[in-house]
Amino acid sequence: MKKDPYGLSEILRPSIESMGFELWGIEFHPNTKNAILRIYIDKEGGISIDDCELVSRQITGLLDVHDPINMPYTLEVSSPGLDRIFFDVEQFKAYPDHLVAFQLKSVINNRRKFNAVVEGVNEEEIVVTIVDDKNEATDEVLTIPVSNIDRARLVVVF
Repeated sequence: MKKDPYGLSEILRPSIESMGFELWGIEFHPNTKNAILRIYIDKEGGISIDDCELVSRQITGLLDVHDPINMPYTLEVSSPGLDRIFFDVEQFKAYPDHLVAFQLKSVINNRRKFNAVVEGVNEEEIVVTIVDDKNEATDEVLTIPVSNIDRARLVVVF
């Protein structure tokens, strides 16, 4: 899962939480010309553009003072959205019985990319039931080591 390359969570979390938001996750995409630092925030009832602007102003000052990134970057503050990316194992606990798209670092049972329903979560592994192309559960249950998850995203089913 996505890692926090500059330890920004420690710098930003207290300020974001004191404003009434949850720091959902951090993405950093380096680039030779201008990197992108994307901060995802959440709260009960959802996030508005005004919320993103408020948090952006607050954390810009913190980032200027601590100056953890030594290259030009653009700061983006966003809601994680309905199809949110999971950044740590604790986030899966809020979505039992939900459909998640997984991408693994290494193959398990001839699978590296698949959709599955979250059945159980602990600190080291996630138990899922694989779904077919019609998003219907199969009999295949996988236990995925958290360390093997490259990316996971909630799948929105309408």
